[in-house]
This record gives sequence, C-alpha cells and structure tokens, in this order.
Amino acid sequence: MAIAFEDLNIMAGTARAFEQKELTETDRRIFNRDFDMLVAKLVKVDAELGESLKDEKDFYLGVAQIAKGYFNEKPFGGLKSATGQFGMCLLYPQNLKDAASGTQTNNHSWTRTLTTDSSDTDADIFGSSSAPLYAESTAEEREVIAWHTLLSYKPDPRLILIELNVNDYPYTPWSVEPFAKISKADKLFKLLPMPGRVILHPGGKFYMRGWFDLMVNTAPSGTNSIDVELALFGLTFAEYAQLAVANIV
Repeated sequence: MAIAFEDLNIMAGTARAFEQKELTETDRRIFNRDFDMLVAKLVKVDAELGESLKDEKDFYLGVAQIAKGYFNEKPFGGLKSATGQFGMCLLYPQNLKDAASGTQTNNHSWTRTLTTDSSDTDADIFGSSSAPLYAESTAEEREVIAWHTLLSYKPDPRLILIELNVNDYPYTPWSVEPFAKISKADKLFKLLPMPGRVILHPGGKFYMRGWFDLMVNTAPSGTNSIDVELALFGLTFAEYAQLAVANIV
C-alpha cells in the first residue's frame, strides 16, 4: 500500500501530489536490509546521528515509493544499484544541481563562505531566489531528494533563523538558535530541526536562507562573511546513471 503522506508533515511547496508506485516484495526486502545497515553503521559513528535516521524509516520508505513512481517502476537496487535499476545513498552535495537538466558548477562541498546582505544579518545558504537548486529530471539520471533535518559539522554555525522556499512556496522562517548554540559534551556537530520533511521530485527546486548572529549588539553595517559547513541530512533516490561514477563531478 502506498504511504499516506498527510501524517508525515511534508514540505513540498506547490508540488501537491507525487507519483507513487508500490514497492515489490523484493524492493522492500532490499530497502529494509540496506536502510537498517546504514543506520547500524551510523550508530557506530554516533548514536544520535544513527537514531535520527532510524526514526525516519517510514518517511524514506515513502520516498522510495515516490522514486519508483517517477523512475518508470524500475527495480530497486538499494545501496548497490546496477544498470536498469534505481538506488539510494546518503545525500551528498553533488546531488544538488544548478538546473533540472543536471548542470553542476557550485555544489562540491557543504562548506560555504556566506556573505550577508548589506546592512542585514541574512544570507543565502543553498541557492537563491534567482538561482534555486534542483533535483535532476534528465531521463535515466532522475533524482528524488529528501531530508528530514539539517546537520552542522561546525559546533557553532551562528544560525538564528532559517527560511526555506520549496517549489516556489515560501515557508515562514523558524528559529534554530538554541539548537545551534548550546554545546553537548564531546559533540562537534549539531542537528538543527526543521518544521517538516522536504521532498524534491525530479525537476523540483528549493533555496534556503539564514539569519546569523554577528556577535555584536548593534545594527549591522555593510556585508559580513560567515563560514558554515551545513548539510542536508537525508537520502537521495536516483536512477543508476545518476549514481554511477561518471556523474559525480
């Protein structure tokens, strides 16, 4: 049975409906095997990180069904997909494209030096209103990208607010300040919560802005530079040619 997304708190903007196809018994067996293995390996790296992914299994199972719907019902190959299949992987920067056609010039690392707007505290983090980032829609290279939280590899990203625009729908900014600033013993990363889970279908787009603590209690003047290493923590489901080495630039 297809996953009912009404209860999963999805942020998909103007994409009100997705193509969905029920996974076969083999697809589900591979999904369960590989998802559980990925969780187990992440738990060994950090229990909080692994549990964060584990808690979202139903969500990502639903995303797999969306991917199968968009990918002409190809069989699912999990973490080891082959020609004629679609697979999945932890979301990495190169999954984010400059255009639905797959153009890729600016996304090779989660590390970014951001520049705030003049006399303001906000800056583009991923893409911008004039240049959003896409999930590729090229035949045989299609992607469905999904994430449920933000992962800051820097202990203090200085983030106060985040604003997300998905498929031309602007969501209201939400505060992440206590999550970004309060330290945990022996933790160098932070999980920054989101008000919902994001799905980008093939050709879907988004951009994200943030407001930052400039560490001075005065009105901002000019522009300011801020270094962040902020990742989208989730999974990408894609056709084999997208996941193959030739498409990792």
